[in-house]
Amino acid sequence: MLLQNPSWRKAKTAMKYKAFPLTDYYKNFSLIEGGHVPAFVCKNDPPIIFDPGVSAFGPLYYRTLLPLMPKQQHLLILLTHSHFDHCGAAPYLLRKFPGTQLGASIRAAEVLQKQSAIDLIRRFNAEYEEKMADDIKGEDTSFSGIIVDMHLQEGDRVELANGHCFQVFETPGHTRDCLSYFFPDTGVLVAGEAAGVPEGDFIHSVFLASCEDYANSIEKLRAIEAEALCIAHVGILTGRSQIVQYLTASLAAAQEYRSKIERYMDKFNGDKQKVVDTIVSVRTKTPFFASARQRAAQFLRSTTANPDLIVHWYHNSVLFAAFSGTPLPSQLLANPFCC
Repeated sequence: MLLQNPSWRKAKTAMKYKAFPLTDYYKNFSLIEGGHVPAFVCKNDPPIIFDPGVSAFGPLYYRTLLPLMPKQQHLLILLTHSHFDHCGAAPYLLRKFPGTQLGASIRAAEVLQKQSAIDLIRRFNAEYEEKMADDIKGEDTSFSGIIVDMHLQEGDRVELANGHCFQVFETPGHTRDCLSYFFPDTGVLVAGEAAGVPEGDFIHSVFLASCEDYANSIEKLRAIEAEALCIAHVGILTGRSQIVQYLTASLAAAQEYRSKIERYMDKFNGDKQKVVDTIVSVRTKTPFFASARQRAAQFLRSTTANPDLIVHWYHNSVLFAAFSGTPLPSQLLANPFCC
């Protein structure tokens, strides 16, 4: 029997939204390009890097950070969640900058110590390293297990130098281990994928663990008085009104996506595979999923994985989160195509 939730508005047509303008810089925050997995950097004492992408981009991050660290002091690494494309270069930076601290959620800390997760993250990072061998020649960018120094949770306030600080918010839904970070002195909110991922006039709803938690997290983010929103994979959205509009649209997109799944579940009498096949046939026509399939083909040639199965995995995950009410198995939190 289909799980119904009256709090989710039924939408009858696919929604399009205005394209929200993004920038690479805002005050002391900037984006480090790294293909489809850029990282964010805060010029601070110490400098902070958020979600240092795949391991092969480690040297790029290192070169970018060096001018901010004339005395080779330590870094602070903050993870929004434990997916491989958000933590892959952390071990490289930890080796390059001894004394660096790493902060993440308690759940992420547990995942990053599980051998199954480490092996999966290492495998996907190694495939990037193989494809970028000329760019990282002579560098040890290999992924290893990560020990989280700062176990962060809802309500934490971390004091930094010169009176600065950041606040921690638990924002699950994309994964179970998602955190967002708010810097009240600059108004910057780093949300990872908790706020969805915009692509032109479309917003990708990326609830892979729980759609209810995902909606609640967006509501929580919308209540924060942010002046800039760092969105994983794309850039920085600025302006309070723009952020509220975006988060409102992202919530509506998630509601529409769930409603679409519900309608297909009714249409196909609960046959989840038919639902997934139907959604995949439509949604993968967008540039985002065409790119996902292309990346899958490029980086998974040495494995038995089929690029189309990667995209199916994504939709199966969303379907699972929408109707089971059960989080995804922890070893799947490292899957590379959850974004």
